[in-house]
Amino acid sequence: MGVEAARIERRTLERASSVAEVLAPTSWPDARVEAWLDWLGEDADLPAAVFRFAETLVQKGDEKGLFESARARGAFRRDLGAAMLAGQVALSLPRSGAAAPVFRAEEADCAAAIAALRAQHRGRAMARAAAREMGARLQAVMDSVLRCEGDPAACADLRANANLARSAEAARMVGATDAMILEAIGLAKAGELEWGAAEPDFGDIEGLELVVVGHRAAESALAGAAWETGALAAAFTPSAGSSVAAAWGGARGAVNLMAFRAGEAFDQSAFAAAVALLSTALAAAADERRASLGLAGVADWLVAQGLAYDSEAGRAAIVDIYRHAASACVASGARLNGGLAVFDDPDLALRLGGASASAAPWLGPVTVAETQDGVLTRVLSEAALSGLSALGIDPAQTRAHLLGGGDLFEAPGIDHAALNARGFTEHEIAQAEAALPFAQRLSAAFAAIDPGFLCDVLGASEADLADPAFDVLKLAGFTDEEIASAEAYALGGGSLSEAPFLTPVQQAVFQTADDLGPQPYFATLSAIAHTLAVPAMADLELEWDTVPADAAGLIALAAQAGLSAIRVRRASAPEGLILDLPRTAEPPPKASREAEPQAHAPQSERIVERIVERDRTRRKLPDRRKGYIQKASVGGHKVYLHTGEYEDGELGEIFIDMHKEGAAFRSLMNNFAIAISIGLQYGVPLEEFVDAFVFTRFEPAGAVTGNDSVRSATSILDYLFRELGVSYLGRQDLANGDPDELDADGFGHTHPDDDAPQPVSHFISRGFARGAAPDNLVFLPSAGRGPAAEADVCAACGDIAVVRKGASLICETCGTRAAPPGDMTG
Repeated sequence: MGVEAARIERRTLERASSVAEVLAPTSWPDARVEAWLDWLGEDADLPAAVFRFAETLVQKGDEKGLFESARARGAFRRDLGAAMLAGQVALSLPRSGAAAPVFRAEEADCAAAIAALRAQHRGRAMARAAAREMGARLQAVMDSVLRCEGDPAACADLRANANLARSAEAARMVGATDAMILEAIGLAKAGELEWGAAEPDFGDIEGLELVVVGHRAAESALAGAAWETGALAAAFTPSAGSSVAAAWGGARGAVNLMAFRAGEAFDQSAFAAAVALLSTALAAAADERRASLGLAGVADWLVAQGLAYDSEAGRAAIVDIYRHAASACVASGARLNGGLAVFDDPDLALRLGGASASAAPWLGPVTVAETQDGVLTRVLSEAALSGLSALGIDPAQTRAHLLGGGDLFEAPGIDHAALNARGFTEHEIAQAEAALPFAQRLSAAFAAIDPGFLCDVLGASEADLADPAFDVLKLAGFTDEEIASAEAYALGGGSLSEAPFLTPVQQAVFQTADDLGPQPYFATLSAIAHTLAVPAMADLELEWDTVPADAAGLIALAAQAGLSAIRVRRASAPEGLILDLPRTAEPPPKASREAEPQAHAPQSERIVERIVERDRTRRKLPDRRKGYIQKASVGGHKVYLHTGEYEDGELGEIFIDMHKEGAAFRSLMNNFAIAISIGLQYGVPLEEFVDAFVFTRFEPAGAVTGNDSVRSATSILDYLFRELGVSYLGRQDLANGDPDELDADGFGHTHPDDDAPQPVSHFISRGFARGAAPDNLVFLPSAGRGPAAEADVCAACGDIAVVRKGASLICETCGTRAAPPGDMTG
């Protein structure tokens, strides 16, 4: 078998934990390359790893007597490696674990087996969630030690460090043992920064509980377990159940039919040679379980010929190709335990470019391609282009229908003229059109426009820009109908099965699995069942938001269609799914029997409290605002803190200026201050920011000079939020006037201020007051003073310091004696 060598290139691949230079086939996207590297356990040289794997199979085949000579061994190694790199074949080794047990529905232990499977699935899900929560809590224990200032022994002492005690209690509440808590404390004392424990491998339920359905009483439990776990197959005859169980977990391989198309021709001889090669590879890799050889991309192969999946001609072509493959498998002489089969293996499909060996209907004409810089863009698939050519259909018309025109020049409702009228210039329009090839929605393309234009011209707020659902076109005043029309023009999105420029016969060729439903798939499996060595098992995936009744319906349809078995799985929920739970009011406390009114007592007045949820609106600061500037030095680095206040004295903004620092660091601090200011203006309590940023550790840090309340800080942020907490929240626990008196939490002991009077000009800006504040005002500490209501204004000095002493009123500031009320003698 001569296989054309694939072109290999060196490329940069961003992997989950690293960026690596790899050698890989030129035509493969990064996701496919990474799938092969993960399977082979290789990081850099994919071709070398593929040929090493082929050599491993040569050695296994030698032990089983599959090769007659050294020349045959060398040819097998060369051809298998080249076929894998050319995308023609892929295979997987047998999985660990015993074969799945088989139960009859009428047996007494069948219900117990189903219940045990569901309990196992739920237990593993709960264990994963508990492990993640426990890891987070133990990390908090370590952080309580790491962020603590002062004596290290006190920081690691549960009695001296209150934060550590609270974190330890929280860890204990989620199941962490005291030994684990002490271990986390010990790691923190040793300088470790992270708990770092990997999530335990609870494994996936790979073994299937194969149930032979004997009567309808078992259907409810069967469908519920299949829907919940995805690890249960329903077999409809005892022999089918035993055969599917024997094959599950065995070696698998697939031949990609689309890899043997050259234009409109299909290379039958090359295909037969690939089947024979894969048969030998599976025979070498197989264990005592049956090996399965599948045909990948059957639906794509049909579309490329212009044949409809749900038609007599299409079904006859599928039966013919499976017969051809079965003959090639037998002709290989590989003595394969197993043979031709249908199965859905996502890992194999990814390594074959998305082609599944399930013989299921087509997924659609649009796929994604990767540009040279790694950006994904929507394109027509190879099968779609071949099918259009076979049917004599203009690809340009199809591309415009499915992918859109790619511009907005003549878009209905939102063309260039309409955009110009709303304030968009050619620059912004060009930005949006440049993003169209990579966007799924028109709103995503317009989100690429410069934020400055959106804010200055269209009036977008910071909250709008941060909202993932923000639609620039709606803000500009376009209606939903105009946006939908323009989106269809620019991005397409139609279906070929309903395209107006195709005939009904042509539309049928491009029908997808969603268009057809499950019945044509079941009919195809029944038609090819006699060519398969392993009973045909339909493997279907339901949407994540379906219910068990949907699984029950599919199982019933499969039984009516005469299938051997069916496996129903449910797709995973979307990443980051968050339920929008309604707010529930707390129920009113039940009144005691003693407090219940008597029947003859008068009805008391009801007081109804209504909770009103405020909108998330921004509270603007006044144009002329007060505040203060604090200059200080943290570890020798000068920093200026500017504050801005509302009329009531509440903090509304901060500015942070640093001198003689790098431009990047200064810009970062400036933008950090803007973020804090926006949060304050949207109602985030200052207490939350203070609690979040005090005790943060990074350089510069150390002694603080120029601030009479904060004398030591672990970082710039620690200093800034200590200062704000002391000044605006009265958090004297954050002051550390004496750096030598820090306790285990890093809190200092404050000293009482001097009681000497100070001029009010120290606290009131003359410029802000514009001369309205009298010059003779002084500020007196209120400690030890009587109630303010007992004082009056001194006519001599103007201070509110006149108090009654006996029958006289005396000013405590200037000593002037005032006449008591009613005494006009002066």
